[in-house]
Amino acid sequence: MKQDVHEYYDTEFNDGLWFVAYGAVSAVSGAISLSRDGDFEKGYGWSTLILGGLTALGGAGYSLTVVPRREHFTALFERDPAKFKTEEAEHIAGTNSRFVLYLGGEAAETLAGIGIATYGFIKDKDLYKGAGIGVALEGIGLLLIDGPGAVRAARYQNEVRRFNPSVALSIGGGLRPWGVQVGHRF
Repeated sequence: MKQDVHEYYDTEFNDGLWFVAYGAVSAVSGAISLSRDGDFEKGYGWSTLILGGLTALGGAGYSLTVVPRREHFTALFERDPAKFKTEEAEHIAGTNSRFVLYLGGEAAETLAGIGIATYGFIKDKDLYKGAGIGVALEGIGLLLIDGPGAVRAARYQNEVRRFNPSVALSIGGGLRPWGVQVGHRF
């Protein structure tokens, strides 16, 4: 189970870095687009600069929260496996319930971008074409990062649920009839 904890949180940290990278690339492409003339470039530029910047900041913040969480649950696992199971089961259940909101929001962002771009193409308005494409691309990128994360979190939640810490107490035995032994089974 300890290896599962490390693998889950290490991958979550890396996903945060993927958000930073994707957001930074989006923001830079937006900034480059804003240096050009044209309504399409302005629409695309502002949407990707703003949303990409927010994605990069959110990813950085998330990565920073993962490190102490990993350390907490690793230490708790080593110190009190039963308490680890209780706390981590509650924590990962909350994470999984929020994934519905994350993925739904990212899908809505993608659909909103498609809608804005469609309006731009129908009305031949380059500003809306660019803005819609920028918004849709940001939403698609977020879905591509979060989709596998949701699957991984569900799998980890199942591992935590199946984890069965048990404690055995043994009094006396062998050459030490007054001794007490405590052992964990994992």
